[in-house]
Amino acid sequence: MDERSLGRSRFYRLGLFAHRRRYWVLGGWLLALLALGGPLSSLSKNLSQGGFEVPGSQSARVARAVEEDFSGNYEITDLLVMRSSSLVATDPAYRAAFARVRAALLDGPGVDSITDPYADPARAISADGHVLTATIGLTDDQNQALLNNPEMEAIVEDASEGSGIQTLLTGAPPFYAAFTETTTHDLERAEKVALPITLVILVVAFGSIVAAGVPLILALFGLAVSFGVISLIATQFTVSTFAQNTASMIGIGVGIDYSLFILTRFREHLRAGSPVPSAIAGALATSGKAVFVSALTVVVALSGTQLVRIAAFRSMGFAAMIAVALAGAAALTLLPAILGMLGTRIDTWSFGRKRRAGSPLWHRWATGVMRRPWLALFASLAFLGVLAVPALELRMGSSGPSILPADAGPRVAAEITADAFGEGQVAPVQIVVSDPRGMFGDGFADLYELAGALAQDPEVARVDSLATLVPGAPLAQAQQAAIGARDAGMTGQLVTPDGEETLLLAVTKHGPQSDPVDAYIERLRAALPDLVAPGVEAIVGGDAGLNTDINNEMADKLVPIVALVLALSFLVLLVFFRSVLLPLKAILMNTASVLATYGVLVFIFQQGHFEDLLAFRSTGNIDSFLPLFMFSILFGLSMDYEVFMLARIREEYLRTGDNTEAVGWGLEHTGRIITSAALVMVTVFGAFALASLAPIKAMGFGLATAVFLDATLIRTVLVPATMRLMGDWNWWMPSWLERFVPRVALEEVVPEPAS
Repeated sequence: MDERSLGRSRFYRLGLFAHRRRYWVLGGWLLALLALGGPLSSLSKNLSQGGFEVPGSQSARVARAVEEDFSGNYEITDLLVMRSSSLVATDPAYRAAFARVRAALLDGPGVDSITDPYADPARAISADGHVLTATIGLTDDQNQALLNNPEMEAIVEDASEGSGIQTLLTGAPPFYAAFTETTTHDLERAEKVALPITLVILVVAFGSIVAAGVPLILALFGLAVSFGVISLIATQFTVSTFAQNTASMIGIGVGIDYSLFILTRFREHLRAGSPVPSAIAGALATSGKAVFVSALTVVVALSGTQLVRIAAFRSMGFAAMIAVALAGAAALTLLPAILGMLGTRIDTWSFGRKRRAGSPLWHRWATGVMRRPWLALFASLAFLGVLAVPALELRMGSSGPSILPADAGPRVAAEITADAFGEGQVAPVQIVVSDPRGMFGDGFADLYELAGALAQDPEVARVDSLATLVPGAPLAQAQQAAIGARDAGMTGQLVTPDGEETLLLAVTKHGPQSDPVDAYIERLRAALPDLVAPGVEAIVGGDAGLNTDINNEMADKLVPIVALVLALSFLVLLVFFRSVLLPLKAILMNTASVLATYGVLVFIFQQGHFEDLLAFRSTGNIDSFLPLFMFSILFGLSMDYEVFMLARIREEYLRTGDNTEAVGWGLEHTGRIITSAALVMVTVFGAFALASLAPIKAMGFGLATAVFLDATLIRTVLVPATMRLMGDWNWWMPSWLERFVPRVALEEVVPEPAS
């Protein structure tokens, strides 16, 4: 069997099968959705707020030690914050208000203990006395604490009512509860904005209301099944709440695009007089196969996210992979079944005159570009280079409460605490010291010196430790105070029962997500081996240490992920295009597009341009997960239009052997549909750029920018120019390689519909 008949036997026959068994295919998809109904309805409950640990890192080891080795410490805590502009904490009314709130919270879900700020006023009551904080120890895991948060918020509100004292909760559960509420609202708003505009674009593109509705319905159906699968996985593994947004953003965009490509080819065959079964089979044998390769390339590109040792990041990657895979599967099976049911009624409620299969305007444009290919090439690359320049200043960081809306309770509480005590009060740097000599014996003197050395750093506002129970006390007095506290059973939070491990808390002047604290963590980790005695180990963690470890993990995986994505993408395109140079060209152009997008993101979201217009406040960096995640997404999505366009070009080249004419013909028959598909993508991604949370806003804006550049500058200028310059070399493949590459190609022997 030759190459063409092999291709036809698969996708052509798949189209015929989907038509003949259309009711079975539809029933299968409906049954799958019904079976996933339970997990789908529990999606928000199953998603996790955690998963940001870096296995084996210092921060992960510190977190495990704090949870397991030190009594009285809790993996999950809330922080109660009270502020009054007229009363101070020592006033009877203030004391009474705190007592009521504390008593009510102790009866709250999952609450095990609440610290007494009056027992340690230097650390828990602000210098002016107007702000008071208390730590709430929770016994639940993060997900349960998140579910309990609305009740905790209600308890605080009811208990403080009438006191005139502002009373709020902050910490991980309140932050993630507000984050989840905001993302849910943003997702709903994005869908309300994107879907109507998308429908209008599709109606204009197809000139038929029925034809326009099919891709939209199919994309939403595929996304619902994807959410069910993701929720089912989330019952067994950590799946981040970010996964819902990324899967929705990617799933809707590619789902509509894939349906658009196949549906357009189906209507071309119908208008050429083909019967419905042949039109479906012909559409799948050409555009359907291009959709398969496109979806495969996107999934392959996203597979690079699985190299990162952060569960939340990996879950975002595989959630997007699931959404793309199911969007492709729906386009190749469910869509043909629906088209088989609709048949010629796909053009019901049409308006305007029937359009040609291609657009001569695009042919003339491509021919014009190919007349001056060097000018087009250098002008395009210069423009992309200017956009990419700010990417040289890319700084990665982490998000904190400041990404929440300005009136969100956890953000307000964190800002109150930062103003009163310093930004590091909410999440101090944690240092665990292991000394086999014991902390109350020979090891105490070294611990005392270490605490003093830590306090000398300009970034440190205060050090809380076994050696600083009496601030400023000399060594002998400090040791006596530590022994007395141990004998009174008051050191469990700072020392393990065997006395060989201790916990130091360095309260920093800046927040744990800030650049100064990140630099401090690096400085501290480098200095600690010289600050402790031989045989003593000191490791650094806490939120600040975790942020540093996440940033380092992302930086360390940059080269492996980029290399994997490029290599796998090259192999996929090599197999299907049977060319060595076309995949290389595609990779280089997509890389240029990605770098230009990075430059735009840095210019806007890191450097803070257009803050008022886009309604955000720059943190001075880009979230560490964005560059790598967006590289995988963008590289995959960029291949969508590349594959679709080159498939049509290759069809014509194999028919005529004329490279220049094939390029013009390919752009003529894909330009309009690629433009429509890109408008859909830009609309979907642009709707997420309206999000309240800066990371989601940056992702939506970046994806919209990349798709716009890809569908305009890359596909309409760079592709024709480079293919004209390369000529017949576009299709070169050495004979020795021909023997090893599987014989699978994009073109099929299917009659081309008449224009």
